[in-house]
Amino acid sequence: MSEPLVIVGNGMAAARLVDELAKSALGRHAIAVIGEEPRLAYNRVLLSSVLAGETASHEIELKPAQWWRDRGVTLKYGALATEIDVGRRELKIEGEESVEFSRLVLATGSTPLRLNVPGAELAGVHTFRDSRDVDLLLTLAAQRKRVVVVGGGLLGLEAAYGLAKAGATVTLVHLMDRLMERQLDPAAALLLKTLVERKSIAVLLNANTARIHGTTHVESVELADGRQIEAEAVIFAAGIRPNVMLAKEAGLSVSRGIVVDDHLQTSADGIFALGECAEHRGICYGLVEPAYQQARVLARHLAGKSAAYAGSVVATNLKVSGVAVFSAGDFMGADGSESMLLSDHRRGTYKKLVVADGRLTGAVLIGDTADALWYLELIRGREPIARIRKEMMFGRALVLGARAA
Repeated sequence: MSEPLVIVGNGMAAARLVDELAKSALGRHAIAVIGEEPRLAYNRVLLSSVLAGETASHEIELKPAQWWRDRGVTLKYGALATEIDVGRRELKIEGEESVEFSRLVLATGSTPLRLNVPGAELAGVHTFRDSRDVDLLLTLAAQRKRVVVVGGGLLGLEAAYGLAKAGATVTLVHLMDRLMERQLDPAAALLLKTLVERKSIAVLLNANTARIHGTTHVESVELADGRQIEAEAVIFAAGIRPNVMLAKEAGLSVSRGIVVDDHLQTSADGIFALGECAEHRGICYGLVEPAYQQARVLARHLAGKSAAYAGSVVATNLKVSGVAVFSAGDFMGADGSESMLLSDHRRGTYKKLVVADGRLTGAVLIGDTADALWYLELIRGREPIARIRKEMMFGRALVLGARAA
C-alpha cells in the first residue's frame, strides 16, 4: 500500500521534487501537494518577463494539469495549510478537514520583506513576489504611474525592469553602494547600473528609505539624506525571509529557516523541508539551483536509496533587467587568489575569473554569459586549469580549439 506523502507548497521546489519522485519512487507514495497560490506551479524567475509583457502568464507554468494527473498526484491549490499536528500525523487546511500523512515535506518558500518605515501602511505600497503581485503591478504600469522600487538586489531590479517596460516611470533606490552586492563585484555592479539606466530606470545608490509620505495614499518617498521622490506607488523588493511559521508553530527546530540535516529531515521524524524555507548547515540559499539539488537528494532518500546533501556552490545565472548576469563561487577573490579581467563597457560586457591553487574558484560575467555553465563546472569540479589557463578567459570554444590543434 502506498504511503501518504504530503507536500506543503506548490512552487518550483515542490514541482521538482514530484518530478524526481516520479523517476525514483513511483508507486511508493500517494502524493498530495497543497499550494496556497490559486494556480499551477510556475517559474517564479520569469515573473518579471510577465510584468514586462515578454511572456504570457500561462506560459511560465512548469507542468500542465495533465502531467500531475498522469503521476497520480492529488493537487490542491488555493489551499492554505494552517497547522501541523506532529503527533497525530495530520495537516490542517483552512476551511477543510485535516489531511493525514506518513511523511510530510515543507516547501513553503519565502515571504517578501516590508520595511518598517513610517507610511508603509499607506495604500499604494506593495511587494513583488508572486503572480498575484504581478497582476497588481501591471495595473500600475498601465496607468503610467510614478513608482519607487526599494531594493537593488535581484527582486528589485526585476520589478523595476518589468514596470518600466510596461509603461511606469521608475526610480530604484538601494541602501548599498552597488547593485546586487551579494552576487557582483564593484566593477560588474557599476556596468550593470549603466545598462539598467539605459532602460530609462533612475538608480539611486546609498539611498536609505526613511519615510513614505501621503494622507491615505502614497505621494512621495523621503530618503534619510532629505531627498524626496514623487511617487504614486512604492514596491518593496528589498529581500525575502524563509516562510517558517507553520514549522515553528508545530515545534520544529527553526533558526533563520527550518533546520534540516543532510537528508533534508527536520527535527521531527518523517518531516522534511527543502528550498527557500530550509536551513542546511546554517545556510538558507534562497536560489533555485540549490532547491533542485535538494529535491534530487530528498527523492532518493524517500525512495530508500543512499543520498546526502552536502551543500551547494552558489551560482547566479539569469537575465537581470534584460541583462545577462552570471556569478559563482568566490567571485570577490579571497587572500592568496588572483583575478583575470576582460572588460568592454561599450559592448556592455565584463568578465572576471578568480584563480587559487591552480583551480578556478570564482567567476563574474556581465553581458556575454555563453560560457557560464562551463565555468561553473570547472568551479564545482575543482579541476586543475594549468593546461587551459592562457585560453580560458576567451571561452570554451577557444580552449577546445587549442586542444584540437
